[in-house]
Amino acid sequence: MFEFTLVALGVITGILFQKYYSVGRLLHTLGVRASRAAYSGRQADCIHKRVEIPLTHLRSKRVLTALAFGQSNSANFGENLRTAGEAVYNFHHGKLYTAQDPLLGADGDGGSVWTRLGDRLIATKRYDAVVWLTLGVGGSALARWTADGDLHPLLLEALRDVQRHGLPITCLLWQQGEQDATLRTSKQAYKKMFMDMVSSIRHQGVTAPIYISVTTRCQKLRANEEIRQAQHELVDPGKGIYAGPDTDTLDLRYRYDGCHFSDEGLDRCAELWLEKLVPPSQ
Repeated sequence: MFEFTLVALGVITGILFQKYYSVGRLLHTLGVRASRAAYSGRQADCIHKRVEIPLTHLRSKRVLTALAFGQSNSANFGENLRTAGEAVYNFHHGKLYTAQDPLLGADGDGGSVWTRLGDRLIATKRYDAVVWLTLGVGGSALARWTADGDLHPLLLEALRDVQRHGLPITCLLWQQGEQDATLRTSKQAYKKMFMDMVSSIRHQGVTAPIYISVTTRCQKLRANEEIRQAQHELVDPGKGIYAGPDTDTLDLRYRYDGCHFSDEGLDRCAELWLEKLVPPSQ
C-alpha cells in the first residue's frame, strides 16, 4: 500500500509538473508576443512621422549596411534621442527612412548608439551612406536568438528582407550579455549558442563580418568574467567573427539608470564601436 501511494504521488506530481510547465511556457510565449505586438503598434505610429527615402537613392553609392542586434543597449534605451545626418538611414520592412531615434525595428522608446555611430562613419569619408537595420530587444538572453528561440524568426526574416531589396549586409554588430551574466550562463554554453546563431546567419548566405562586443555589466553587478571570456574566445577572423568594443569599460558614470547609456555614454559607446569598425591606422 505504501509503495502504491508513492507511485501514485509520483504520477500525479509528473502530470502536474508537465501541465504547469507547459502552461508556464505558454504564458511566457504569449507574454512575449503581446509585448512585441504592443511595441509594433507604437512603431507603426512612429513610421508616420518618418521621411521615407526611395531605395534608388542609394544607387552608385558606397553604402555600409549594418545589422545591430542584441539586448537593450543595442536597442532604443539610451537617455536622449538623436536624429542622424542626412546620409544615415534606417531600413525597416522593405522601406528606407531617415535615421532618427527611436530607430525602427529595435525595442524601446529612447535613444540609440547607432544614430551617433552612423554620423561618425560618414565623417570618415569611407562611405556615402550608412543604413541601419536594428533588431535589439530589451532583456533578451542569447538563447532567444538561437534556432529554438522566439527571436530567431525575426532575425532570419530581417536578413532575407534586406537582401531581397538589394542591400547586402556589410557587417553585423552584436551587443548583448547582461542577461546571460544575470542568468549565470556558462562560458561553454554561451559559445555554443552564439556559434549556433552564427551558423543560421551563414546559412542565409550572409558572409559579412560579425563583431561581438564584450558586454556584461548592468546596474551594480560587476563584470561577469565567464561571459567576458566567452565573448573574447569567440573572436575568430577565420570564421568572420571580430572583436567589438568592451562596453564594460563604460562604468556607472556613463549610465543614467545604472544600466543604460546616458547621453555621454551613447557618444562614448559610438566612439568605441568606430574604433573597431574603422581602426585609427586606417
